[in-house]
Amino acid sequence: MARSLTDELGEYAAVLDDSRVAQFLASKNWTIQSNLGYAQVWSEPGAEGQQVAHVLLPRNSQLEDYTLRLQQAISRISDTYDWRVSDLAEQIAAVRADLFFVRIDQHMADGTIPLRQATGLLDSIDDMIRSAAITADNPFASGRGRTSATVNDFLNDDVRMGHTKHGSFIITVAARLDDVGAEVEALQKSGEQSENNSLPVSFTRQVMTTLARSLNVTKQIAESAPDAPALDDAISAGMRLPMVKALRSMGNNEGLRSIDLSFEWAPIEPQRENLDSEIKLSRETVLLLDKVEDRLVREEPPREVTLTGPVVELRRGERVGGDDAERGEIVVRADVDGSWKRVTVELSGADYDDAIAAHRQQLPFVVSGVLEKVKRSWALTSRVKVDRSFLEFKQQRDDSAG
Repeated sequence: MARSLTDELGEYAAVLDDSRVAQFLASKNWTIQSNLGYAQVWSEPGAEGQQVAHVLLPRNSQLEDYTLRLQQAISRISDTYDWRVSDLAEQIAAVRADLFFVRIDQHMADGTIPLRQATGLLDSIDDMIRSAAITADNPFASGRGRTSATVNDFLNDDVRMGHTKHGSFIITVAARLDDVGAEVEALQKSGEQSENNSLPVSFTRQVMTTLARSLNVTKQIAESAPDAPALDDAISAGMRLPMVKALRSMGNNEGLRSIDLSFEWAPIEPQRENLDSEIKLSRETVLLLDKVEDRLVREEPPREVTLTGPVVELRRGERVGGDDAERGEIVVRADVDGSWKRVTVELSGADYDDAIAAHRQQLPFVVSGVLEKVKRSWALTSRVKVDRSFLEFKQQRDDSAG
């Protein structure tokens, strides 16, 4: 019984099919010497005076010896570049996906990191890519808040985590360029050459370009580099508060020496900006991100928000003059622009009583007002209004049940 491609190539079978291999060869300037329909003969460009490699690539998966021929082609290509199969799979995946590498260089006694650090690292990477996607979708957005359908589809469908590399702790994130891949793949199957300028600009490339640009300007701002842009220009280039917070979170671990970030652009789509593909943040630079975060917070004007969450703290206040109304401060834990925050709210009278009731009964509390950063804490500072509709509904239901 013939073995399947998955049996032969294991976890890399999904990447190492004939279409992706042909796309990779074309991106490396190999040429088709013979196209038989069911198979193609490819030859590498080669260097002067060196023997030119030839590869027979099967193009019809219904062939009885398809798996064997494809395995031989992959082995030949791997030998040509002196790569392992895993290296070749990564390069082929990059043809249809921009790759983003995050390397945490820190002291590790046994080559591992704590599970909580790994979980936090993945969350931070997700925050950075989400911020870049929101900014790419709307350059005037803050990088926070609600996401459009375009951004949600990209985050849910097109961003994948690859295998961890050897050497420190390296995470590979693949952002797929499926929207342009089908068009280029059709051109390559027909043997035609495609002009880079005729290709559409994918949303994926816009996001990853925004990510690379924003990381670079964030480093420049943090280090006060001679070529660092003004803060407004850095924001225009894509630097956003969630990205700075994510970087700072990634660096808050003992023994960290640096965070190394790098990009590998899919050759299927031209890179239209001249960007640094390698960005290294030393521990010293990471420690400077606090100041960058403070500058960005000051840049954000106060805005009116509605908070929904549990009351996690009550602080009774003093009555003023002849006022018999109960007053005090509460702390609401609520989702603000995609992250949990503890927000202080000053209330009095019936509003404060409602907050106490919500706290005792462990009910969600809804309050709106102008959100501002006061020193290093968040607070609703004006136009505070409590929405007691849920509490009233709960009371009516309890009365009916009684």
